[in-house]
Amino acid sequence: MPRPRPPEPLSGGSTRHDPVHLDDKLTAELRATARPGKGDILVKVFADAVAAFAAGDIDEAIRLGEQSKHIALRSIPAREFLGLVYYQAGRWQEAARELAAFRRMSGSDEQNPVIADCYRALGKPDKAVELCDQMIAGDVEPAAFYEGAIVAAGALADQGRIDEGIARLQSLDLKPPGADRHHVRAWYVLGDLLERKGRFTQAREWFEAVDSADPEATDAGARAARLRSRPS
Repeated sequence: MPRPRPPEPLSGGSTRHDPVHLDDKLTAELRATARPGKGDILVKVFADAVAAFAAGDIDEAIRLGEQSKHIALRSIPAREFLGLVYYQAGRWQEAARELAAFRRMSGSDEQNPVIADCYRALGKPDKAVELCDQMIAGDVEPAAFYEGAIVAAGALADQGRIDEGIARLQSLDLKPPGADRHHVRAWYVLGDLLERKGRFTQAREWFEAVDSADPEATDAGARAARLRSRPS
């Protein structure tokens, strides 16, 4: 199932990537949490970290993200960013640690799905489900809430509780007037779980919906074609 992976002295960051402009609110927050006299350096390093991440240079993004953290241990954006780049690198334990710090400092559950997915990767699906259960619709963005349901469904399936995973996804609004990316991701995972339960006609219908919405994003078209030859 798709998973929805002490620093050197500061040098001002890399100049190999296209520059990124940070908005005024983020810049002010970074300056407010930086060590005395380090505000300008933090803004520069963090902007370079974001630019590296945008360019796909994960190693550089981690290096600069770690520098940002050590300049401002209480910076919520720095801890969130570092957790997400650790996640992209598959460094699950470190990602969970940094995003737990973000959650504690911000009071936000927005990154619970990512923390939960780290626990899945670490072989702790029960803890993943617990984190997703803490998310309340309306308190987080819809995309985050759907991602929580997707991760929870996967974690339930990890424990052999596939029917519960299917029910978790079916409790969502899966037929909105206009489908966003999080709807399509839920469709794909639901199709996967239905196929695993031998409910091939239903699985095929969801894979066809995914393929119709975004034919290049996944192998849903091929999976739907294969299931057309299977009994329901």
